[in-house]
Amino acid sequence: MPSQVVDDLWHAFILNTRSYDAFCKQAFGRFLHHVPSAALKSNRHSNTGLRRCWWYTCKEENINPRNATRLPLLFALDTKLQIAGGFHYVADCSTVRRLAERGSDAATVYCGGDFSDNSFDGSTDGFGDASGHGSDAGHSGSDADGGGGSDGCGGGGCGGD
Repeated sequence: MPSQVVDDLWHAFILNTRSYDAFCKQAFGRFLHHVPSAALKSNRHSNTGLRRCWWYTCKEENINPRNATRLPLLFALDTKLQIAGGFHYVADCSTVRRLAERGSDAATVYCGGDFSDNSFDGSTDGFGDASGHGSDAGHSGSDADGGGGSDGCGGGGCGGD
């Protein structure tokens, strides 16, 4: 869960077990266990769940997950709502990198671009097409193949506002 505010709401929903169970069965076909909120870390053993969440939320919003020009709502929500202690992401990591080089406190801002960068933590596990033969490898969505426009976004582009 990449959003602290959504994580807090999820916790509140789980407490009403009957309603939560019924919702899960209707929405997902089965009970969905909750995984606590977390942010992508460079030295973390496994970022697979967050990478999977990034992949599917980008796809849902017609954003190229490998070259996002904007954040999916779930990753932007804490910033939009100005949640203190929330997880604040940016799509373009260059500003965060420059601030970190200058010694600025950029540690509270996370880079969405790092989700598709296997040099960040040595893995793109959880990414739908990382191996080239995952379930989304042949996805024919507007930006899945990275072809098309000069910016690496196919068909419908990398999403817009």
